[in-house]
Amino acid sequence: MTYPGKLIVLEGPDQVGRSLHARLLAARLEAHGVATHTIGLARSKLMGELLKSHNDDIHQLNWRTRALLYATDLHDQIKNDVEPLLLAGFVIISDRYNLTPEIREKVRGGDSNWIKSLYLDIPKPDATVILHCGPRRLLNRIMFGEKLETLNHFESGMDLALSPSITSSFLQYQKLLRKEFENSAEELGAILIPTRDTVESVHNKIWSNIQPIIGDLIQPINNS
Repeated sequence: MTYPGKLIVLEGPDQVGRSLHARLLAARLEAHGVATHTIGLARSKLMGELLKSHNDDIHQLNWRTRALLYATDLHDQIKNDVEPLLLAGFVIISDRYNLTPEIREKVRGGDSNWIKSLYLDIPKPDATVILHCGPRRLLNRIMFGEKLETLNHFESGMDLALSPSITSSFLQYQKLLRKEFENSAEELGAILIPTRDTVESVHNKIWSNIQPIIGDLIQPINNS
């Protein structure tokens, strides 16, 4: 189905800057007179609070159950927010979409084709931007940001028994994720953008790739 609005997806691992760049992109679009709405993982009215409040418990479940929970969360947002707003001409910015849940479970031995089948009828993104960064740089951002407590069991891949050290496990797990994101970028024709540069530089790269796609929705800014 073709919509008057556009769906822009930002993907990538934790600490790569997705949420920051989703906010910056929304602000720039709104400055150009474009109505926006942001969605993401665990943000639906139906499932969002459950997924957030029982995060540790959910990550103890098997991959199939976890995949169904996250698919339900996304489908609820699509039915109640995404599709109506796309029809109204909004630009939807998705801070993660279906790719992250697929990759997370794939590296844990989940059936990739079965997981993909949960998302066959969702709106296809007009553009997917995958932000990437080296595993050690991601770890440094956590440590120098004094957020070492964010290295939880699941997000560090400790359930995969990669290493008894949580930091070593995190590095190995992020290498697995990075490889899958790169493979997905090639398969989907997604835009890969590194985040080792300044925030402004990364934002401008995102904008230069997105602008041609949403160009007909942009209103010129009056400098007078």
